Amino acid sequence: MTNKIEMVSSKLIPMGTFNGKKGKNRVEGVANSNKTYHKNNDKQKKEKQFSLNNANNYVYLGSTNTPLLNNMGITLSDDGSLILIKGKTHDLFTGLYQKHIKGGFKYNLFNIESQNSNNMKFKELYVDHKGFLIGNRFNPIDNSRDLYKIKFNRVEEEYSLNDTSSKTFESNFIVEYEKYIVDDNLKQDLSNINNVVELKENNILKINREGLDLTIKLKDNALYTQGLPNKIATSDQVDSSQMKEHEVEVEEHKIKIPLKNTDKILAIKPILNQVQLVVDKGNKIKIYYLDPLNIFAIKDYQYEVTRLKQEPPLSFYSMIGENNYKNYHSGQPFSTQTVGNFSSRNIPFFSSFIDNSRLHINKAKEQYALKEYRSMLKNIAKAVDPGFRGLFCNIKQLINSSTTAYNSKPMALYGIKENIGKSYDVLNRIVKGVKNGVTQGEVIYSLVNDLKDKENITINHHSDVRAFFGINAFQLPNNIGVNAFLLASYVKSHSITLSKSEDNQITFSFINNNKNLFVAGLSAGIGGYEKRWGLECVDYGFVTPVMASALLSASYAKKSNFSFSLDINDIPKFINQGLSQNENELINKSTLEIDQDMSISLGAELRSEASFDVDVMVNPNMELTVPRNAIGINFIFNLLKLDLNINKFIDHGKTDVTKKSKKLDLNLLELGIDVYRDLKFTPSTTNSDNVIQWYPLTSVKDFELMVKKRINSLLSFTLFKSEKLIRAENLEQDKKNIKGIYKRVLKLNTLLESFPEKYHLSNKIDKLDSIYLNLSSDKKPINKLREDSNKNLITVLPQRKEDTFQTQITKENRQHNINHFLSSLKERKEILSSQEKDNMNEKFKPYFIANYQLSREGSLLRSDLQNEINHIVEESRNSEQVDLNKIKEKLDDLYTRYKQQFAYVKYQIASTDIMSVSELSYKKKTLPTGFVRLGNKKAIIHTQVKGNINYIYNESEDRVDKISTNYYY
Repeated sequence: MTNKIEMVSSKLIPMGTFNGKKGKNRVEGVANSNKTYHKNNDKQKKEKQFSLNNANNYVYLGSTNTPLLNNMGITLSDDGSLILIKGKTHDLFTGLYQKHIKGGFKYNLFNIESQNSNNMKFKELYVDHKGFLIGNRFNPIDNSRDLYKIKFNRVEEEYSLNDTSSKTFESNFIVEYEKYIVDDNLKQDLSNINNVVELKENNILKINREGLDLTIKLKDNALYTQGLPNKIATSDQVDSSQMKEHEVEVEEHKIKIPLKNTDKILAIKPILNQVQLVVDKGNKIKIYYLDPLNIFAIKDYQYEVTRLKQEPPLSFYSMIGENNYKNYHSGQPFSTQTVGNFSSRNIPFFSSFIDNSRLHINKAKEQYALKEYRSMLKNIAKAVDPGFRGLFCNIKQLINSSTTAYNSKPMALYGIKENIGKSYDVLNRIVKGVKNGVTQGEVIYSLVNDLKDKENITINHHSDVRAFFGINAFQLPNNIGVNAFLLASYVKSHSITLSKSEDNQITFSFINNNKNLFVAGLSAGIGGYEKRWGLECVDYGFVTPVMASALLSASYAKKSNFSFSLDINDIPKFINQGLSQNENELINKSTLEIDQDMSISLGAELRSEASFDVDVMVNPNMELTVPRNAIGINFIFNLLKLDLNINKFIDHGKTDVTKKSKKLDLNLLELGIDVYRDLKFTPSTTNSDNVIQWYPLTSVKDFELMVKKRINSLLSFTLFKSEKLIRAENLEQDKKNIKGIYKRVLKLNTLLESFPEKYHLSNKIDKLDSIYLNLSSDKKPINKLREDSNKNLITVLPQRKEDTFQTQITKENRQHNINHFLSSLKERKEILSSQEKDNMNEKFKPYFIANYQLSREGSLLRSDLQNEINHIVEESRNSEQVDLNKIKEKLDDLYTRYKQQFAYVKYQIASTDIMSVSELSYKKKTLPTGFVRLGNKKAIIHTQVKGNINYIYNESEDRVDKISTNYYY
């Protein structure tokens, strides 16, 4: 039996203003009084503060399993209506400025009102153990319990650009309410102070502690629990099925918590499997979170919690790169500012080391509070670890043969079953529940069930080792030194990617990557610097060297992608039974693609750079640059580059290769320019008395490139390409005398490939409001959709005054609608831009993809060319006598004629996908010395659709008439 789902189209009515703009209605603080709820008096209207009712009903949406609005908070108004809360997140320095100079943090509130004015009102809110936002609906008649799942679906907007009415634009906020039926043993009796009804519940919460059910009760400003054994350590995992009855006390026992005697607990509620406490501290309201795993008792029934958290439990969507609580200020009320949450991404060289230290120091603090001293010492050691863990993890991963690129389906199945548990372990760090009675299959099902088209979740394991060795080879005249060097690297990764199709098929893609690189060569450098200034054995200097290198490089990469699809309803059983389907079933449903790339090149590179460094003398002949920080330009000349690509494909139901392609290319005189930033430790055999100061080019090969530009090789030809030969052989079997025609057909096919039906452009999020309606034939953006504040639009006016007036009104209204759309888009852009981060092993990068399609004329032109090519080819095949020269002339004429016409085609924008890539990683790295660097990383990556913009055209006038949008943030 399915529960009734009610989809409600609502409006977001701002009680304040959007996106940080100043306004009179912005909430500034908390009305901290003994009153239960607001009174409508002038003083409170002026204060614009939160009420106790707002605080008691507050829930952070990042704790729920919805990807929409998960950086906002939600609470109830005095009448039980839903209110969204959004403030601006701040890093350390901007947050300190806002707090102490600008008068504190301010928040925008938004009422959710249904379009038919039939708002659903609630008495209380909480988050169940599966992450659903649950509302207890207010029933004024009998005050009965009526629970609903509240799910925010999307925000819809539509702009009719030619609409001449003066109506204001409104967003449709689609909210889904589903009847929530809960077992009696899981029902919560919440503590609430509410204006809807003055009724105090029993204040009892039911929580699960890794297999053990317990209750927590608020009574007389203290917390009491029952269901725990008499003695319990924080690290204990209690299996309730194995516990003896006498070990669990049914009587209530007080929990000692770290609050002052003057603090008053106003309300408690369950948030996932933790307890949210709303605490009145006299001059402010604070919200804390109690994890039942942190309850322990050294003596019988003397339960104690030594540390309450201020960071709420987070769902998968918030933990993967969108955790605003890793900022100094989270943008949410009732939270404490944390000085330790500063961004270290811009601290040169030391960012990764600092992030690692901060993460483990935070864990050590938690363990100290929980009296877990052994674990605390381990995390302190990890905080100062220079990279030993990265060394051991790398060696273990690099020698694991089951994670190399696969050659066959049986080998792939073996490797997957050997390593899938490691992916589960990484996932279960984020998605809590496996130890609380939720199966692994249910965890994965809950994630893939909410995936939209173009979204995916990837769990990745990455290991790499890089080494650089160099020596002084000899000295040339004019004080020019020559170094010989070797650069070698080995990178290995394996990952699983989950995606969902429109027909609810879940695709599993297991991708393994191996890559080897070897570079050897000679480099000669010359450069000078002003006399550096220093103190004892430390020198500071600004260096401008010039250096040239001759190098020989070779690389080998192998990649395999083993993938199959299952119905979404089969996922729990498939996972829980250990990838239960037998080998034959998976072979029938799976594909395996193997890609091998090999290359060898001989080239030369010229580099010029400016660098600032700090040098420490280690001994009279050796100094260490700590760090070397340079900006420079590489000029690359590949004299010869040989590339071999072999691609094999094993289709559904097959065990042998069904398709194979081979391509061998030779490129001569390939040019390139790299503008780079080099940042690392680099030992050097020069000293401060020498006038030469330069570093081998290869030492910067695998560091950040700011700009990269490649110029196509001047001479390039294909030695062998099996696909061309296959196509040629098939054609020659019919008519051997049309080889000349075949070459011209390939030329025409290349022309078609240059103008595909659809074309996609990806760009940074800060360009989102730069909408280009068209692309020229060479794919350059043209015809920008512009915001114009000039109301006196110049137009070609008709003769009659009535028509003149109407045309002017139409033009002004269209421009007004365009302005409103672009203004809204700019606000959306700024929201995502403010969330971009790369800090504390978390990344969040928003971007967008503009999807273009050939205009109607271009599409017809492309179709006509295809038809004419096919007609000529078929005519030649069926003709008994072929006039080769005549056919060549036809094809040459066809190419010349259509190439000229294609020069005038345009692409029209069809839609825009607003996307984001977020990542949470666990890194174990060694410090990047000048000789060897090792790294090991486990990461969960979420590619997410944040919004869709669709452009609807007027076919007769070939221009955009409507713009419809769906936003998920």
